[in-house]
Amino acid sequence: MSEIPNSIDLWLLAEAAMKNKHLTMSGRYVDCYSDTCVKDLKRRIDDAVHTRDLSSTRSDERIYYNGVLRVLRRRLREIERELRKREEASLNENRKPRDRLTNGRSASRLLKMSGLL
Repeated sequence: MSEIPNSIDLWLLAEAAMKNKHLTMSGRYVDCYSDTCVKDLKRRIDDAVHTRDLSSTRSDERIYYNGVLRVLRRRLREIERELRKREEASLNENRKPRDRLTNGRSASRLLKMSGLL
């Protein structure tokens, strides 16, 4: 065996070093939780569906692509779920200070009207 790493070994090392990164079909690394990653996964799914549909029913190739599609769709659901959580969290962050400010104003207004302030 050779001590010199081949291109696959180098690719695997680069992949391991890129945590939370997704390798797109064009060869770029993007953030796993980005719109670019979602678009790339959808393109991969479309490509796999097209290839699967070209194969005959009950063939090994069709079974293989059904497995690939299952994994790709699961990954897409995970990413979309995380993106929704992040979007909701950012919306809640933006909403909280306004709610506190509004509640504080209405409380002080009621106290003034009751004569306590």
